[in-house]
Amino acid sequence: MNESQKKMLLDWMRKVHQLEYAHRFESIKWVKVHRWIGYGAFVLSIIIAFSFRFPEVDIKTFDNLPFFLKQNFFVAFASTVVALLTGFQTFLKPNEKAEQHKNTGSNYEKIRHRIEFILTTKFTESERKNRIDLVKDEWENLDAINVSNKNFQKGKNKVKTFGKYPEELAFLEDVEKE
Repeated sequence: MNESQKKMLLDWMRKVHQLEYAHRFESIKWVKVHRWIGYGAFVLSIIIAFSFRFPEVDIKTFDNLPFFLKQNFFVAFASTVVALLTGFQTFLKPNEKAEQHKNTGSNYEKIRHRIEFILTTKFTESERKNRIDLVKDEWENLDAINVSNKNFQKGKNKVKTFGKYPEELAFLEDVEKE
């Protein structure tokens, strides 16, 4: 394998590694969204369910309570919030998004391992070309979904800490380095 091919494969591997981490971070984000919405709706539902057991207060104290603490308002408002949270969760589908990103991250990991295998195994020139073409096709056919810029940057920074990859596009001879 010539040096240019090796740098190209390492560049691919770096990109794939970054996307792998970005999708893992995105999956974690959606799991957290799912939990926060779900826990919020659950806790409010429990409070509403037991609101009839709240201690009774005398009329004078009840009249001095702010309107939002009175049971008739609180139950109606909290029930509306629970309905909104539940609808929001149904609309957003954070659990599905978390699973999609987890699977996409796993697919990128598989591609990365295939590139590692190409880099560490002796092949004939034609066999190496075939394997590189297979990786390229698999990567192009990957049903990828977008990640947030924040999580892409986190993935990029994580991979940069490894110090294992050459500069981006270092395999191109006409690229001037700054």
